[in-house]
Amino acid sequence: MDAATWLNLLAILISVSAVVASMWFGARQVRTARHANHLPAFTELLAEFRKPQMHEQYVYVCSELRQQHSPDGGLRGLPPQAKTAVYNIAYFFQTLASLYAVGVIDETTAVLMVRGRPAKVWAAIEPFVERERQYPDVDPHLLSLLEAFARISSTFDGPTPGQLLEARHRRTRIRTRIRLPYRPR
Repeated sequence: MDAATWLNLLAILISVSAVVASMWFGARQVRTARHANHLPAFTELLAEFRKPQMHEQYVYVCSELRQQHSPDGGLRGLPPQAKTAVYNIAYFFQTLASLYAVGVIDETTAVLMVRGRPAKVWAAIEPFVERERQYPDVDPHLLSLLEAFARISSTFDGPTPGQLLEARHRRTRIRTRIRLPYRPR
């Protein structure tokens, strides 16, 4: 082969590499933008989790709901205040499960914040939901994401919060050491 052929092959190789690199960076930007668009929803969910009312409703649903009310009427058979508490708590965890299901947050992020709480909520409301699903006007998959998330959260054996913080701390210290030419004493 002569020099012109090699030069043409080199130009084609460079062009193909540029196209592949552009596609890779473009896909990465799309993924980053998608996550950035979901960040406000996750932040709002965290704000909801900090409200005392949410925790009071959680305690009520997990501790008192089944003692005070029969599941025979389903969710629609609950008095307004109990129904409000159940829906607020159930759909909070269902929303968190949805963010996990569509890949906005990973399993560790989803479960670390709430640990076994979805499983406790599901155990408390399951008979009400099962009865509600039997009504002809109700979707048979009502709160099914919460049900699945409850199973995942009850068997989560990921890192503890302390382990995650320690690992992050170690990574930060390593990066800091690399950037600094010396460590002040």
